[in-house]
Amino acid sequence: MLVFGLNAQEPRFGVQAPLVIVPVAVTDAKGRSIDELDAKDFVVLDNGRPQKATLDTMATGVAPIALVIGVQASGISKAVLDKVRKIGAMIQPLVTGERGCAAVVAFSERIDWLQECSADADAIPDALERIRPGEEKGGHMLDAVNQSIERLGKHPNSRRVLLLISESRDRGSETALDQVLVAAQRSGVTVYAATYSAFKTAWTTRASATGEAHPPKVPKNPSEQTGTTTGGPPARGPAGCPVPPVPVAEQRVDLLGGIGELVRMGQTNTTQALTQATGGATFPFTRLKGLQEAIEKLGADLNSQYVLTFEPDNRTAGYHNLEIKIGGRDYLVRARPGYWAGLPTP
Repeated sequence: MLVFGLNAQEPRFGVQAPLVIVPVAVTDAKGRSIDELDAKDFVVLDNGRPQKATLDTMATGVAPIALVIGVQASGISKAVLDKVRKIGAMIQPLVTGERGCAAVVAFSERIDWLQECSADADAIPDALERIRPGEEKGGHMLDAVNQSIERLGKHPNSRRVLLLISESRDRGSETALDQVLVAAQRSGVTVYAATYSAFKTAWTTRASATGEAHPPKVPKNPSEQTGTTTGGPPARGPAGCPVPPVPVAEQRVDLLGGIGELVRMGQTNTTQALTQATGGATFPFTRLKGLQEAIEKLGADLNSQYVLTFEPDNRTAGYHNLEIKIGGRDYLVRARPGYWAGLPTP
């Protein structure tokens, strides 16, 4: 996960990026967060070149979080919206804290901004209550993501985060996936996704009301049904929480080369393309408890990060591959796979 410094936040090649700030999640093989690491434990590679980095932790103080919550408000998502309205009170204490802010945008066939980024603890629950379903199968996710990136750009001294509560694929956006991926990379926005199947979630809501015990079988292929590429159940961590996927392979792929693969993936799973390209994670859910666990997992992920800062020794304009390693330890590291550098100042 990468958040640029003040000057680097501008999505223009004409602005030099003197500092690169990289929030990093470190876990063991069982998905448990690793703490008590020092700067000397991290190896930071910028286009393969080792960099000298400093380290901030939650204990020493890090930038506050600017969060946008993007909620799919399609007619087919009515059952999910009932659940979403119940998690508003969790956002400030578990995710943003008193120093951060959160905004809400709903998307169906149109984009509806219900709340600008606010530190008011009551603002998010109130905004979520105002979401109303739109067109039955409208879901302009990428259009909403593109607008969210622009709004988050107004918070240059924050860690910029977008949480999508949606199906795993886009429905009808005018904005292209590759355009959004580049915009997110340039602006240092990390995308997380709490994904659901509108069909399965609606069924569990009806089953709860009728007392039925067994849901229908879920197809093993498409990510739309499960939120995963394999169609199988997500990995589980402590207390049944999903373990965020670790996009190790993507950290070694040039963005322009990688976009083609991510776009191909995006034909069936837009959220996976967004989260992998930005260093985020996906939390599939079906019931209210699963959505609540997703918010808890998001908060734990953001609030256990290490934040590495370095001044690149190579300021060549364009995309730079980033790779973060833990020297001598067999840990899993999740971070944004790269950043954009501007033109050198004459």
